Amino acid sequence: MVLIPSVNNPWPGGGGGDAPELRPGLEEADITPGIEGFLFTALVVVLLIVVVRDLVKRMRRMKYRAQVEAEYGEDEAEFPGEITESEISAAQQRSRDAAAEARFGPAPTTPAPPAENEPHPPSR
Repeated sequence: MVLIPSVNNPWPGGGGGDAPELRPGLEEADITPGIEGFLFTALVVVLLIVVVRDLVKRMRRMKYRAQVEAEYGEDEAEFPGEITESEISAAQQRSRDAAAEARFGPAPTTPAPPAENEPHPPSR
């Protein structure tokens, strides 16, 4: 009794034995897909090349968009019409600062931290 039939017969449906007889006048070398098979295979290869090139182009475009979004993502406007820091020139920023100083007074300055060799004031 055989528990696993595929061990003894690797090809389902028979196999083994002699190949079937060919009709008279036909040899094994004459059995080919012909020009139609060659043309179909060539067409599949050409289509595969076109599809892969298109895929690579789209993936490269997606990668560049992601890089640009990452670069400019932090300066993105919160609402339409807002001017972000990356869109302001140095001259525009100076004029904005001067207008803010004229309207609200000088900007408060924070005291600089003491140098390492200066003694710290005693804490209470």
